[in-house]
Amino acid sequence: MDVQDVLKLADELVFAKTGKHLSSLQETILTGVWSSQKYEEIAENGKCSESHVKRVASDLWQIISAMLGEDINKSNLKATLERIYFSNNVSSFWKDVKIGRMNVCTETLHPPSAKQSSPPTQTSTEDNTQQKPQLDLRDAPDLGTFYNSPSSPLTTLETWILEQNCRLITIAGMAGSGKSSIARHLIPQIQTQFDRLIWRSLRTSPRLEITIKNIIQFLFDRTDINFPDNTDAQLSILIETLRENRCLIILDDLQQILSSGQLAGNYKPGYENYGTLFKLIGELPHNSCLILNTWEPPLDILTFTDDNSAVCLLQLTGLGEAATEILREKGLLDEERWPDLIELYQGNPLWLKLVAQTINNLFCGRVAQYLSYEPVLICEEVGQILQQHYQRLSEIEKQALAPICNETEPVSLTQLTAKFQGSQAELFKAVRSLVWRGMIEKNIRGDETVFSAIMAVKQYLNS
Repeated sequence: MDVQDVLKLADELVFAKTGKHLSSLQETILTGVWSSQKYEEIAENGKCSESHVKRVASDLWQIISAMLGEDINKSNLKATLERIYFSNNVSSFWKDVKIGRMNVCTETLHPPSAKQSSPPTQTSTEDNTQQKPQLDLRDAPDLGTFYNSPSSPLTTLETWILEQNCRLITIAGMAGSGKSSIARHLIPQIQTQFDRLIWRSLRTSPRLEITIKNIIQFLFDRTDINFPDNTDAQLSILIETLRENRCLIILDDLQQILSSGQLAGNYKPGYENYGTLFKLIGELPHNSCLILNTWEPPLDILTFTDDNSAVCLLQLTGLGEAATEILREKGLLDEERWPDLIELYQGNPLWLKLVAQTINNLFCGRVAQYLSYEPVLICEEVGQILQQHYQRLSEIEKQALAPICNETEPVSLTQLTAKFQGSQAELFKAVRSLVWRGMIEKNIRGDETVFSAIMAVKQYLNS
């Protein structure tokens, strides 16, 4: 949006309110404000006093405020007009798409209904010509083998999205737990319910404005969009787009924009505005859904998942019995010891595949022989993954984790307090953060909550 667009938009608003077009001084004021000039500089350009400029500007802000239904002043004029301008362009663009003046169809088989949670019933040839959904899965993994179970998270995700109309879903779990695989296998089951589906990875830690621009360019199917510099205006464009059409956005590797060496869920410096994006998508009404795949959930998402049915958290804890399919495919022996191996590696599909290679190479597939060593040998590949997770911990988390790993039985917070050198408040924060990271598990024993480290982490730290 350039200054000529500003003058045109402001002129339309002023004329609609007063029946008069912008005066030359009003145009000078708008041009100066748009260029971040002070009133003193604007007065010099307008060849009048600064006090007169302020009076004319105040009247102008009141007129624009009345027309837009929100308070406008010198400091927020630019961001507000950019938002209004681009929101109007978004609405106009989607209107053109819906009446068929643009061809943006590429993939998938059936047309979606933008504001319905179930597939439309096609009853005529005209229905069959509806706009079909478009997919951009360039960052998504291939569809590999999916190990299903009666309690498959796919069923849960489908319910949240199609029946509960969930707007923001976080899938959290340690590396290799199947987050990306689950999201990838979800797409064929629900894609006909959306107009646009896009998968983007945050593995390179892109800034928010880069991510938003990339998403909007795909949603518009065009790259020649003149984006505003203001992040608030960019977010407004995206939210308006998500309202106009039903879109599914998947952001993978979210942990890459979260900090290491701190408690779970804190953003890296310069990435805090991602929290604003997630908050807006979770709280504002629209027709779309954002899925986040991450090792740990962002802290701000955890603050409104409990009382907001439109915001859900899926914490992956392993495949359970379905993991036996992996061990069977790898040709391992001693089936009666498979449950012990699955428990050791928490049913993590990647970890089980990696350790199965080690068992085949060193022990000719004999699981019992592998498990006979104490501590059990954690294969190098899994050890490297666990090291990455451990290096992300804060110092107080490491202090809290050590005594948990040294105990053979689950421990209570009372027991941990006696072993922890820091304050009780620090201990509580550390334990809560370790649970969110999936490093420890909590259970109920009698009338108290107890905590235990997952076995692979315990073996890794004690080896």
